[in-house]
Amino acid sequence: MTGYVDAAPTDGDAAAELGALAELCSLPRVGPARLRALLRDRSALDAISDLRRGNAATLAALGACRGMDSALLSTWQRRAAAATASAARHGRPVGAELLDAHAAAGVWLHAPSAGGAAELWETDPEPPAVLFGRGAPVDLARRRVGIVGTRRCSAYGRTVAQMLGDALAAHGVAVVSGLATGIDGIAQRAALDAGGPVIGVVGSGLDCVYPAANRALWADVGEHGTLLSEYPLGTHPAAWQFPARNRIVAALCELLVVVESGPSGGSMYTVEAAVERGRTVMAVPGPITSSASSGTNRLLAEGCAPVCDTDDVLLALGTTAGGAAVTPVVPLPDDPLERELLGELTAGGRSVNELALCVEASLAELATALGRLHLAGWVTETGGWWEKAR
Repeated sequence: MTGYVDAAPTDGDAAAELGALAELCSLPRVGPARLRALLRDRSALDAISDLRRGNAATLAALGACRGMDSALLSTWQRRAAAATASAARHGRPVGAELLDAHAAAGVWLHAPSAGGAAELWETDPEPPAVLFGRGAPVDLARRRVGIVGTRRCSAYGRTVAQMLGDALAAHGVAVVSGLATGIDGIAQRAALDAGGPVIGVVGSGLDCVYPAANRALWADVGEHGTLLSEYPLGTHPAAWQFPARNRIVAALCELLVVVESGPSGGSMYTVEAAVERGRTVMAVPGPITSSASSGTNRLLAEGCAPVCDTDDVLLALGTTAGGAAVTPVVPLPDDPLERELLGELTAGGRSVNELALCVEASLAELATALGRLHLAGWVTETGGWWEKAR
């Protein structure tokens, strides 16, 4: 199998380098750019030594990083000195205690530059120095599709995310995303429930669940799929870590599907990272009256391929639907008022008062029809806002 190698190396030099990488990733506010500056033309062990000794070239390279100040640099030097002193006292390599702590928590480490995954990262403009993981190693022989979108998704977006996650899982395609609320988590939950492979990339330590509402999803991905982070245990979420996380989502997927998104935000960071890495970007069309689809519709206008059903994704991936069962078409309701209401809601969500202006019916008739549609699963209601569900 081609994929990640579980990083508990028996080779002493490899283990020592991995431990040193873990120590560097534990430095406060280290970030991928600062870590690259530390590791440029030197090993992780040498980087810790250079920090401890105050090597002029190392300090100059770090000082050139945006936002790096003398106070933070001094903190890093103290941390490097403390880690080196602790290792000497225990007669072990730097970072060995960190490796033990992660192993005890069921977390493996992997240096992307090593093993079967090297080809994925060797041309990446910002490869992670090390990945911390729970669950199965990433199988690069398996097809992988990223699904991302807004946290504030509509009922339409939820339906599409569930459909894609479920159908891709049925074809053995791994769903890659960031385990956020909204589209990301919905697609990954659907894929898990269908028994499919899931790769979740998070923006904090694997023990610092964010958002807290997705705690069960994190646990399930770690048990039945692959949960990844470039941050060691104990790293709390910070705003800058999530755009950094999104580049790893983009790198791991072969193509990226944006279900719903505004014109800016995390999904568009992932789109930019995917384009930078030569990944195909596809978008789900949405109502032009819906702010949740303004970004995806703009992607379509700029030339991204549309996703109208799962077959569009499979064809772009170079996979066919094969003998998969066809989802039966559910007939529209017989009641004329119900059909008219569904037609109005196709353009986007409406309040009861707005619907009353569009159809010839009393409020009582309107409420009754909406209630029947809701019971039949055609519409959803949140805070007086009615949306089409399928």
